[in-house]
Amino acid sequence: MKENNFIKKFNPVWFATVLGFGGIALTSILTAKIFKILWLKPTAIFLVYFNFWLFLFLFTIWLLKLILYPNTLMSELKHTTVAGFHSLMPAAMVMVSINFSQIGKIFPLWQYQNVSFLFWVVGAICEFILLTLAVYFLIVNEEMKIDFMNGGWLVPPVAALLTAIAGAGIINFISGVSLSESLLWINYFFFGMGLFIFLLIAVALFSKLFFVEKLNPKVFPSLWIMMVPFSLTTLSFTSLAKETSIYLPQFKNALMSFGLFTNPMLIGTGLWLLIILCALTHHYIRKIELP
Repeated sequence: MKENNFIKKFNPVWFATVLGFGGIALTSILTAKIFKILWLKPTAIFLVYFNFWLFLFLFTIWLLKLILYPNTLMSELKHTTVAGFHSLMPAAMVMVSINFSQIGKIFPLWQYQNVSFLFWVVGAICEFILLTLAVYFLIVNEEMKIDFMNGGWLVPPVAALLTAIAGAGIINFISGVSLSESLLWINYFFFGMGLFIFLLIAVALFSKLFFVEKLNPKVFPSLWIMMVPFSLTTLSFTSLAKETSIYLPQFKNALMSFGLFTNPMLIGTGLWLLIILCALTHHYIRKIELP
C-alpha cells in the first residue's frame, strides 16, 4: 500500500536531478579537454551511466503512475502549477540522449548512437504530447486566474528547445540524406514551437509583474527558469545553423551572419535578466520573505 501511495504521489520534479547530473557530465568533459584534467574523464563516463540508470528508475515510477493512476496523472496535467513540470520527464530523456551523443563521440560508450537516437525519438514524442496537453488545458481551464501564473509554465518550452539541441547532435548518426534532412526540419519545428510558447508565457508573466498583482512569494523562485530559454535558444540556433549549412550550403552565410548578431543579443538579454532577477530576489527576501 505504501509503495502504491509513493507511486501515486510521485512528483515529476525529480526528473530535474537527471538534468543536473547530465549537465555536470557535459561540463566535466569540457573541463577535462580544456584544462587537461585526466581524472575528470572517468568521472564524466560514470555520470553518464549513472544518469542513464537514474532516469530509467524515475521513468519506471512515472510509467507506473500513468498505468495505475491515470486519473491522478491527468488531473496533474490540468493543474495550473504542476502541469508544466511533467515536461521534465521528456527533457530528462533528451538529456540522456545528449550525454550519449556528445560524450560518446569522445569515449567509447555502449551503443551510444543507438541509445541517443532512441531516447531522442521517444523524448521528442513525449515532449510534443505533454507540451500540447499542458497548453491546451491552460487555455480551456474556466477557473484560470492571472494569480495562477508561475515560472513553471516555462518548463515545456524549455524542454522543446532542449529537444532541438539534442536532435541536432544526432543528425550525423543517420546514414540516409533524406532522413537526415527530415530530422533537421523536425528539430526546427521543436525550436520554433519552444521559442513561440516561451515568448507568449514570458510576455504574460511580465504583464502580470508590471500591471496586475505581484508574484506570490511561494512561486517567485520559479521565475528563475526564465534564464534557461535564452541560453538554450543560442545553443539551438548555433547547432541548427551548423547542421543546415551541411545540407543546404547555399544558406550557410545567411545563417552564420544572422547568428553573429542574434546570439550576442540573446546573451546580453540573458545577462540583463540575471541582474533583474537578482535584484527582485533581494527585494523579496527583504520585503516579502521567500519561503
